[in-house]
Amino acid sequence: MSRGWRLWPAGAAGLTLAACAVNPAAQSGPDSRDPPEAPPTYDTAPVLMNDAEVSRELREAYPPELHASGIGGRVEVWVRVDTAGNASSRRIRTSSGYDALDCAAMQMGRVMQFEPAMDAGQPTVGWIPWWVEFEPDPAHPPPPDRPRCEPFDRDPVPLNQSDLTKWLEWFYPKDLQAQGVGGRVVLWLFVDETGDVTKHRVRESSGIEALDRAAGDVAGMMRFVPAKALGLPTGVWVAQPITFQVVNPLAAG
Repeated sequence: MSRGWRLWPAGAAGLTLAACAVNPAAQSGPDSRDPPEAPPTYDTAPVLMNDAEVSRELREAYPPELHASGIGGRVEVWVRVDTAGNASSRRIRTSSGYDALDCAAMQMGRVMQFEPAMDAGQPTVGWIPWWVEFEPDPAHPPPPDRPRCEPFDRDPVPLNQSDLTKWLEWFYPKDLQAQGVGGRVVLWLFVDETGDVTKHRVRESSGIEALDRAAGDVAGMMRFVPAKALGLPTGVWVAQPITFQVVNPLAAG
């Protein structure tokens, strides 16, 4: 992994990852969504499956102003891995001392995909600790146009995903659709504290301006349960891919 952004399981320095995994049946406290104080083991711990994607996201998440100033740091994060292998919640375990670095580390959970923990042969939910280390590297600076990262510990959740197919059809430029031309756009969306998308920016263009504009129109229709920070709704920037593709009716049937 390139110098400048490193993602580690917290067990990498002398402990096995299994010894850091958390069995919800053994954890104390009122809410299994809260990280544990004592970490019992599973039969099999969660395993990160998309290391390359997470490394790329981590590079882009490094706050440009801190990178340019030569400021780095290490953040330790509790990650809750659900039975589908999603990092469904995160909490700061040990801060870097910089809010922007802590926030960037927390964002990594949105793209992490795991093989879930196994207990008695069945997938099970649990918390694992990871740490993220940021080190300035002039040879690989992060993109300069990333929206400001705001700290949160619960992701915004889409409310009206069932309508997405309809919106894609509505806003798909008809001339491109007729020609069979599609593409994938990745947008930055600002989801405010009410769950509305109030701003968007193109993060990765499709290469076709009309599709990029159409993706913004689709994003404007989306609604979310807002993100939360310390239990309170908060506005955050999140990445959202939107893909336009022509579906062959015969193949679909």
